[in-house]
Amino acid sequence: MEYGNEIVERVRELAPKLAERAQAAEAERRLPDETIADLAAAGLLDMLVPKRFGGAELEFEAMAAACRAAGAACASTGWLSVIYTLHNWMVGLFPEQAQAEVWADRSYALIPCTLSPSGTAQPVDGGHTVTGRWSWGSGVMHADHVMVMALVTVDDSIEPRLFLLPRADVTVHDVWHTSGMRGTGSNDIEVPGVFVPAHRSVPLLELTEGRSPGSHVHPGALYRTPLVPVFALTGAAPVLGVAEGVLARFTERTRKRVMSYSGERQRDLMSGQIRLATASADLTAARLLLDDALREVTGTVAAGGTLTMAQRARARLVAAHVAGTSRRVVNELCSAAGASAQFSDSPFQRAQRDVNTISGHVVFDPDAAFALYGKIELGIDPGPVTLV
Repeated sequence: MEYGNEIVERVRELAPKLAERAQAAEAERRLPDETIADLAAAGLLDMLVPKRFGGAELEFEAMAAACRAAGAACASTGWLSVIYTLHNWMVGLFPEQAQAEVWADRSYALIPCTLSPSGTAQPVDGGHTVTGRWSWGSGVMHADHVMVMALVTVDDSIEPRLFLLPRADVTVHDVWHTSGMRGTGSNDIEVPGVFVPAHRSVPLLELTEGRSPGSHVHPGALYRTPLVPVFALTGAAPVLGVAEGVLARFTERTRKRVMSYSGERQRDLMSGQIRLATASADLTAARLLLDDALREVTGTVAAGGTLTMAQRARARLVAAHVAGTSRRVVNELCSAAGASAQFSDSPFQRAQRDVNTISGHVVFDPDAAFALYGKIELGIDPGPVTLV
């Protein structure tokens, strides 16, 4: 864990640079190349890669903490920190041949992944022919590979499978014109009938149950952990980081701000004091809840146990609650920061737009996550296509 803490500290030291680049990332609708290089040099991108392929093979807890720190500086950077780091872990769940191909030249890859089953795959000799178009390809502007989910018809049944392809085999469509999270470059990915060999695909069910091909290659509990709880909880980390960054900026602003009409200092007003304290309590509670849920997931698997449906649903519940709390706190603090916080060069308004955008991600949908948890607690089958 010591090396994990060291990576977290390196990312925190990068925070001022990441914050300075946030406006440029938004304007270019992609992260600066320097930011990708800095994250790689900090050790973030390969911290979940198996040691046998040159990675650090660390814990999800350290990874989440590092991505929180990146999110506090720049929401788009924080989100792509999760995307790239977690998707390297997912490569470790594929058959060994695929891992060796992806990590042949360096210990990390830059891979977007879209879990929406927006394509189809036709079984052919030696693999599948994949066709489709997928939205939300976060990180595709720097990608060397991509992962997409497609539906395969097998004996009159439908099987979702995850496919891993070289970037050269896909077409990227420039559609990412949004109000927030612009720096993620989350453009569409199209696969025009490409052959994907068998060792570059994994059934979704094996990923969600923690019994992927990679779990037989690597003995560590890291590679036996179910996909969805990890994706939900680590994905919530940079969203929380955005709110923590806004709180830090609001605190500093409140110390100095003089109200335009009254001439009073905001630090002397009870309203400012209460908002600061309320936000601090809410975000501390959210962080403790997130840490506890992630610890429960990793601890259960490390002890040789299997996550129950209730535990998996709780991860979705916690992720949605943390994202919702972060969104509410950011909006409240931006409102209290005054109208000047809405100038286009202000980090307040950018964080507000970013957190409102990322909170719309399907994994953070509070209605779906809360209903899922309620169903399972009450003994109701959530259905075969639910992300849990």
